[in-house]
Amino acid sequence: MKKIYKLLTIITVVSLVSCKSTYYSKDNLALTAIASQTKKTLKSIKKRAIKEEKSKYTIEDEIEIGTQTKSSILKTIANVENKRKELFYLLEGCNDRNALTPEYLKSLEETQKMLQKIAAEEHIIKKEKILEGIYYDYKAKEMAINSSENNDANTKVRVIVDSNEDNGFFVFGKLSFEGNLDIKRFRFNKPTQQATQDFVPGYYLFWLEKEDRIGEPELHLITFSGEDKEKVLVLKAPKK
Repeated sequence: MKKIYKLLTIITVVSLVSCKSTYYSKDNLALTAIASQTKKTLKSIKKRAIKEEKSKYTIEDEIEIGTQTKSSILKTIANVENKRKELFYLLEGCNDRNALTPEYLKSLEETQKMLQKIAAEEHIIKKEKILEGIYYDYKAKEMAINSSENNDANTKVRVIVDSNEDNGFFVFGKLSFEGNLDIKRFRFNKPTQQATQDFVPGYYLFWLEKEDRIGEPELHLITFSGEDKEKVLVLKAPKK
């Protein structure tokens, strides 16, 4: 009988260790790859932008691109780079305590893919708005980590959507930098005024649809501070 109890104890301990090893993950290869590629891609974007900016001026202009604050695109790239450093530094610590969810990693990966598309563009300057959106996406994630209990990156924000007029609209959404893409990345399960869904902190576009009425996408920073992890949005109803 003592042998049976001992065997059960061993099985229980092994099970607990196994569960803990899947919940805590210090060696997240996906996060490491995304972090490395994001850093590399931003460096390439900056290099291309400096070259593009220099081609706009003559030597007589005496503008030292990269050292002065006259270039809007370079300021934006610098903001994204600084926010990237801050966010991924936090994410390393978060991942050591609690492995990032596939959904969170997917969000980082989609941002990385967009940066790669920008790096391949002929005119980087024209993509400044998209880079600004990426900056705010990183900022939302950083704010949520710093505000969550135990600095947990996996804490989601519950988004509740109402319309400013009629009810019964379906709610759709996509990432802020997907504004020019004809896609519907997210769809709330219920229409307004009961539309709720949990989101990874970030910068999103949301809009309403009902039959042939389609609303204009609206930008919203989805994050939280303190204990309130809900975000109530009142979107404009599409015109009839």
